[in-house]
Amino acid sequence: MATEDAIAHLRAGNFSRAAAEFALLSLNSGSTESSRYRAMAVLAYLDGDDPESAALLLSEMSSVEIIKSPVLALARAASDNFDGGTSEAMEQLELIDVRKLSMYQRNVYYRTLGRLSILNRSYSVASAAFIAADAYALPETKRVSLHKNIWRALSHMDDAAIHAAYSNGSSREKGWLELGLSVLPNLHNNVEITVAIENWQTKHPEHAANLWLVPHLYELSESLSIQIRHIALLLPFDGTYGNASIAIRDGFLSAWYMAPKNGNRPTVSVYYVDADRVNAVYDTAVTNGADLIVGPLKKSAVETLIARDEIPVRTLTLNVADSAIDPSLTIDLHGSRLFQFGLLPEDEAAGVAEKARADGFLRAVTLAPATPWGTRLTKEFSHRWQQLGGILLNEATYDDQENSYAESVKNALNIDQSEARAVALQQALNQTIQFEPRRRADIDMIFVAGFPLSTRQLLPHLRYFRAETVPVYSTSHTYVGVTDPAADRDLDGLHFGDMPWLFGEADVDTFNSFNQNWPNSTPGSGRLFAFGLDAYRILPHLNRMRYQPGFRIPGATGQLGMTPTGRVVRELVWARFVSGVPKLLHR
Repeated sequence: MATEDAIAHLRAGNFSRAAAEFALLSLNSGSTESSRYRAMAVLAYLDGDDPESAALLLSEMSSVEIIKSPVLALARAASDNFDGGTSEAMEQLELIDVRKLSMYQRNVYYRTLGRLSILNRSYSVASAAFIAADAYALPETKRVSLHKNIWRALSHMDDAAIHAAYSNGSSREKGWLELGLSVLPNLHNNVEITVAIENWQTKHPEHAANLWLVPHLYELSESLSIQIRHIALLLPFDGTYGNASIAIRDGFLSAWYMAPKNGNRPTVSVYYVDADRVNAVYDTAVTNGADLIVGPLKKSAVETLIARDEIPVRTLTLNVADSAIDPSLTIDLHGSRLFQFGLLPEDEAAGVAEKARADGFLRAVTLAPATPWGTRLTKEFSHRWQQLGGILLNEATYDDQENSYAESVKNALNIDQSEARAVALQQALNQTIQFEPRRRADIDMIFVAGFPLSTRQLLPHLRYFRAETVPVYSTSHTYVGVTDPAADRDLDGLHFGDMPWLFGEADVDTFNSFNQNWPNSTPGSGRLFAFGLDAYRILPHLNRMRYQPGFRIPGATGQLGMTPTGRVVRELVWARFVSGVPKLLHR
């Protein structure tokens, strides 16, 4: 029969042929059967990497048909997901009772749920869904792809998340989760990972992970287990970057000095470099035996370096190239050798958005300096805020003229519009009226981007204009880095994110040593010293951080992770000014 032929093609992995058979069946059947066959054709076309044909069939179906048929709802969800995933696709899945689906349809359901969950960063849900999909037969190429997705989800989970999933997991899930718990901590050590995998295989000799994942893990561990012998530190020691370079160098060498003296500590060579000579100095360092380069620091020098045809050794830059340089292009050019680490204000602005949304706020106003720096922070905050479902009510700017702060705050709170309405009303009535300006009442939070002097001016104006009950958030730039209650009393109530190192939450001994040995350091140098500490300490873990996105290092500058493109990201601690003193918020 034609139906059996179509199903046989599905089981054999001949998806294009199966799709054609189901599409033909849909033309020669009644309306109910026709819709079901058409839905099966859509699923088969998608598995056959033909989304255009799938979309064409779906376009011929009404929304009423889709609502009535769980298979059509699945086809719609799978098709939406193929194009990058939408909230509508997840809504379609929620309409489906998976128990009423065939074996193949269940497989598609779980694969679709897994891919959508990856997009939503729900990695525990994704791993469970992909593992459930592995219970159903697939051609080898599709199964390898599925196993890659299982590993992708597992590698984004930290140990606590994997343990939590294990405690509630099915027997099928536990084998995968045990593999994750065994190998993820040992990826950077090819001796220990061999023991871990062999122990796991003794317990799970017939497990599906032996098909692709275990060989992949051996290869991955081999690439991660590279011994560092000679580091070249490239910094500019003059001009505006002179003090910053000294602080970073001192932090870097302090971390090197405190590292275990077990005979494997690398040599460190320090080079002066500027943007004009970055390639020449880089090549000299490699010629002199450096197998890992740290630097440069200037953004222009980083961009010059990234524009090279070849980066021959692993390189950790101490700044991040502008977004005009496509991060995926740098990976294509330089493989897995390039990593970027910077204390970016844009990252902190995005972190403010994430923190404020996590605190339950929905409607925001921004207040930033009318400078390129302020524009960048406002843009990043606004982008992340709206990405998280927040509503942006207003974007106001200020300059450093003292008389501009009041006007800027009035603009941010829409008080200027309130005043304008009063003036118009007085003119219309041709008489003086009693008027009290009011700020807009729908603001949940205010993001203030600024440095200490400006922020100390802005907050009193916010209170004066009756916004004292609205939570105000900022970045670390609003805090000098040392306690000064008299100067910072006007900042009371302000929430900001900063390095755990400054609050005794990371590496207390080094922080105390810094304060004793560098008592006359310039404001801000403490953060750069901590940056140097972290730049050294993450070097042995660079490859693992890239390939295991759930892996975090508790650094002086924050909890450190990495994007797949090799960019180090930080999770800060949060504090609130009370009586002019920042107090940590523990949540």
